[in-house]
Amino acid sequence: MIQQLTQLNDNLEGSIITLVGIIHHIEKSSTKVTYEIEDETGHITCFQWLAVGKSESIINLNTYVRVFGYIREQTEIKHILILKIWPLTTLNELTNHLLEVTYVTLKIQKTSNNEDKGSDVPMLDDNLGLTKEQTIVYRVIQAENDSENGIERKTLKNRVPKNMLPTVDEIIDFLTSEGHIYTTFTDDHFKTT
Repeated sequence: MIQQLTQLNDNLEGSIITLVGIIHHIEKSSTKVTYEIEDETGHITCFQWLAVGKSESIINLNTYVRVFGYIREQTEIKHILILKIWPLTTLNELTNHLLEVTYVTLKIQKTSNNEDKGSDVPMLDDNLGLTKEQTIVYRVIQAENDSENGIERKTLKNRVPKNMLPTVDEIIDFLTSEGHIYTTFTDDHFKTT
């Protein structure tokens, strides 16, 4: 989990995350506590700012802890600003976290693999029951919903793949009859419902 956090190039700053790891170093000062937390993939520095009048958590070296916090980046080094930290009380919590991480990692891989296989046009939910070609036409029309008159048939034909040109009119008729799109300014201008 930590390796994925430190290697992500996405702008995740400000995202709240949770992680489980072992405390390998603790450094206390009057205003903050710095923890070095490690899991099986890497290590990361975590900061907990101390509030006046609040007692700090009792965290020992070489114990498993769960951390909720914000991802922050300073001088191109990612760290965690701790909102809450506490020691794990049972190994079931560790096992549960490992299963959650495995699930999320596989889900992300599956999503990215599906995006790589698809076209530039995002696919609709399966529950609309549209074919790939119908979905492409629908998405092109939907992209112009903000315009006053929608998209014109001629413009639509210029934006779909060339191999679909012979079937565009049939697809428009189908989408209209099924209530997915409607005509606006003229019979050749369309918007999605």
